[in-house]
Order: sequence, then structure tokens, then C-alpha cells
Amino acid sequence: MTRHPLLRTTLLCAALLAPAAPAFAYLDTFIHGTVIGNMSQKESASLAQSVGKVLNDGTDGTMAPWTSPAQGKRKPIEGQLTPLRSKTDKGQSCRQLKMQLRRADQEDNWTGWFCKQSDGRWRSRKVADD
Repeated sequence: MTRHPLLRTTLLCAALLAPAAPAFAYLDTFIHGTVIGNMSQKESASLAQSVGKVLNDGTDGTMAPWTSPAQGKRKPIEGQLTPLRSKTDKGQSCRQLKMQLRRADQEDNWTGWFCKQSDGRWRSRKVADD
């Protein structure tokens, strides 16, 4: 897994884990130089919506494109969301998601597990190895 275990992806994809303040400060510093770390609220909301759709409806191994158009001086973002595999862990439906994002010459590659909560939201968390 690259750039993990707690990713801002978690925060951006409405999968909040509510980390402790020191952990959040580290996470915020860690992601500052990334595509995700420099997204606007509008870009983050669009990505979160697409991640939820891919986790709910995507087929394992099938890439779904995601884009955010240029806004003012902000260059567009091109992305690919790919659910890699699905499994049940601790009674929850879980999916491993690979996310590739590119803005200009900057590129992020993220991979992590998301598990569906009883309220229907997906949250990032560690999943037991097979």
C-alpha cells in the first residue's frame, strides 16, 4: 500500500476516522504536497461522490475515470478509481480501492481498504490479511 494507512482520502471521501490531534497534524503535513492535499472543497466533494459510487457500484478490476475541470488558475485533475477486490471483514463488506490522480506534473497513487458502515457510508480502515 502506498501512502497509507491513514490517508486524507479518508477525510475527503466522507469516511472520517476522527484521528487524534497529533495524528491529524502529521497527516495534514504529510499530504500537503499531494494532489489530494491541494484540492479545493468542490474538487474534494466531487471526488468523494465518485469514490462512493465506485465502492457501491464498481466491479472489481474495472477502472472508472474521474476528472475535475480547470478552475481559474487551478489546472484540471485527471483520475482513475479502481476497486481491486472485495471481501467481508469483521462482518462488514469491504473493498480495496486504488486511486490514481494527476494534476499537471504532480501524481498521487493511493491504495486502501474501505468498509461499509451500517449507515451506508464507507470508512477507511485496516482489513485483516487473507
